[in-house]
Amino acid sequence: MPARLIFPMAPLTVCLLLLSASGVSGVTKKQVTQLLDNLLINYNKGFRPGHGGKPLYIRAHILIRSMGPVTEIDMSYSMQLYYRQVWYDKRLAFNLENITELQLNNKFLHNIWKPDTYFLNGKKSYQHDITVPNIFLRMRKDGRLYVSRRLTIRARCPMILRKYPMDEAICHLSLGSFGYSTDDIIYIWAHGSNSVEVTDVTMTQFEMRGLKVGNHTLYKNQAYYSILGVSFYFTRNLGFFILQTYLPCYLIVALSWISFWINRDAAPARVLLGVTTILSLAAIGMTVREGLPRVPYATALDIFLNMCLVYNLSALIEYAGVNYFTKTGPGSPPENEEDELPKTAFATSSSKVLLPLSESNTHTIENVDAQHIVESCTTKIQRKKYSGSCANAFWNCLTGNTSYRYGKNSTMDKERGLSVSRIDKVARYVFPISFGIFNSIYWCVYLLSR
Repeated sequence: MPARLIFPMAPLTVCLLLLSASGVSGVTKKQVTQLLDNLLINYNKGFRPGHGGKPLYIRAHILIRSMGPVTEIDMSYSMQLYYRQVWYDKRLAFNLENITELQLNNKFLHNIWKPDTYFLNGKKSYQHDITVPNIFLRMRKDGRLYVSRRLTIRARCPMILRKYPMDEAICHLSLGSFGYSTDDIIYIWAHGSNSVEVTDVTMTQFEMRGLKVGNHTLYKNQAYYSILGVSFYFTRNLGFFILQTYLPCYLIVALSWISFWINRDAAPARVLLGVTTILSLAAIGMTVREGLPRVPYATALDIFLNMCLVYNLSALIEYAGVNYFTKTGPGSPPENEEDELPKTAFATSSSKVLLPLSESNTHTIENVDAQHIVESCTTKIQRKKYSGSCANAFWNCLTGNTSYRYGKNSTMDKERGLSVSRIDKVARYVFPISFGIFNSIYWCVYLLSR
């Protein structure tokens, strides 16, 4: 027969066939080629095996080679796997001596029916084609077909970030037929609960705690569809966040407390320290939120950062209170408020003179002593008046009561102007203790609920 007639008669089987068995003679190869040609003569790949009869069972198996990354910004995860399917097609059954199984080229799949499997929650998945399409096909003499594909799957993974970064993620993967209902195709796991294997998977932020497989039916388009599912359970690693977020925030908050030991007259130093720590915390907060979606609720990290910011602001406001109660600026008290101030315009040390002892001079000295006694009593009364409860002092500070401020400062001991403020002394204990209580509650709530 001329060569131009032989070439059209040889279907794709000559270039599709790959025999893995060794020692096969040339006659056997020719027999296999003729066998495949005969199998495809009346084969219609538009109909599933057993069309019109019982549903076809597709057995699936997955081998995961790598996992990650899991990204919060778009709520997705990716992994590389080998997806394997097994089904029976009696139309491809054969009987050839010494041959029980054939290993075929991936192009042979274009000539036969294959399941239209797809990933329901997939976003951007692809099959590897370097250097050739990574597909493995085996056909057994009883019509059993085994297909393995190397895929990279990127799928949706909705996450609740209320406990971030001490949260756990549950990512699902669902697969099924795109067009065949349960009347035609039913998916089952090939090895039950062991149908999804995971090799040594290492991720940066997450650690896989386990997985769970299952199957169910999905009702859509007025039909039921067989669905296979696998759920991956991840726990986030805290090492990165402790070193890059929590520890720097602790140090910045502690740095703001140094202002309680700085002299109250050093206003530039204390204000600059407070503003610097606030800006540093704000910068850390903006950095850690860059990789997070704009969720409408507060995460655990948001709560921590906001509380640290509150403590830094409180340290700055504390100095405002110290400055308000212990220091007065130049000028005189406003008019119509002199009656609120203590009357202390009496004798001073410069008015002391030595007078001869006489009856009139004795009378004058007695008057001066009386005036000193009156002045001392007036000062004690004023101190008692302006040393009320902390709530009263806070309210007058908040409302900016000028009379209260001048009255408070007029009762102070001017010779002890550089002494430590009582507010600073209290703040040295209140701030660290309350911050420690907050952190104890914070870590207990979120770590114990993991």
